[in-house]
Amino acid sequence: MENDRGTEETWTDWEGGGRSTQIGMFVGLAVGAGLLVLILRKLFGSKPTPAEEISDRLSEQAVSLFGDEPLSAGRAILSEKVLPEMKPVLRALLREIEASVAQGFKRAERAIDDI
Repeated sequence: MENDRGTEETWTDWEGGGRSTQIGMFVGLAVGAGLLVLILRKLFGSKPTPAEEISDRLSEQAVSLFGDEPLSAGRAILSEKVLPEMKPVLRALLREIEASVAQGFKRAERAIDDI
């Protein structure tokens, strides 16, 4: 296929694709290589490390403590522990927002008065 310059372009034209095509190709190759390494590691992987064994045991103990309802356990922890600690932070944030809004309204009123 010929372009405006009278030269033939093909899909293999490296320079014609521009910088974004080159970057996209390298990103695609990196993702593909990463997936290949992941698949090979899963196929020929060794036994779990001690850290993985500990994390597996901890997750099993968490299931035994909280049951099969992680959502209700998370909700309970959130309402009993996290939210009471966050109340002062949320109130301070609301005061900051209120002050910023009030300042914005004052600026708007002054701009209207200057007209």
